[in-house]
Amino acid sequence: MASYKNIILEEKAGVAVLILNNPESRNPLTEDTKTEMLDALVHVAQTDALRALVITGKGPAFCAGGDVKKIGQELTSEEKRQVMQKSQQLLRQLINLGKPVVAAVNGDAFGMGCNLALAADFIIASDKARFSEVFVKLGIIPDFGALYFLPRLIGLAKSKELAFLGKVIGAEEAEKIGLIYKVVPHDELEKEAMDFAVRLAGMPTKAIGRAKEILNRAFNMTLDEVLEEEIKAQLVLSETEDHREGIRALMEKRKPKFQGK
Repeated sequence: MASYKNIILEEKAGVAVLILNNPESRNPLTEDTKTEMLDALVHVAQTDALRALVITGKGPAFCAGGDVKKIGQELTSEEKRQVMQKSQQLLRQLINLGKPVVAAVNGDAFGMGCNLALAADFIIASDKARFSEVFVKLGIIPDFGALYFLPRLIGLAKSKELAFLGKVIGAEEAEKIGLIYKVVPHDELEKEAMDFAVRLAGMPTKAIGRAKEILNRAFNMTLDEVLEEEIKAQLVLSETEDHREGIRALMEKRKPKFQGK
């Protein structure tokens, strides 16, 4: 496994833990950080023994957003496009990871950091965490997937409130409006996130990955298209070892032991 400077990648009990590792700067998504994350995600995707992913931040912040130094530079339009395209490459790779992803939000998740969390399948947040789409305060629109995630999670009116005002909301409010999955006491976040990820890793992750793929596209599909995708998925999944194990466990009246195969 590669050695990284801006992130830490650990492996525990079938779970990959990706830690943003620039706490002095509040874990921004710099170009180097994005490069390392892209490499780490390829490793997670290609390693069968890793069946779930947790993303978190080191220090008091989860991720304070993009690279402030880059934002302050006078870049050409083509340079700006290239920066955004690399960000979008990272976003797509994370969304399309065929394994469950949990964001353990330990502190502020602002701007791109907020949307990094939203790209996960589940967000478990510390009661000290805060979320904000701060882009409008810089005179720009929310990016890094924000305008895709927000209306799907919290509806149009709330999306406009967060996008237009750039307000900061606490974890409890984020949970109340449906932006995140769960709030836990700060000292319990690491354990709660790991326990949940280990639980997901023990599930039939090939089936989870296929359901994730369809759900991510479902808003842009007709009913007939979704039904056809269900057929395709079931034909593949019915030939997996996890499906056979599920049937055996049902017949033998025991808990199944899935292997992600």
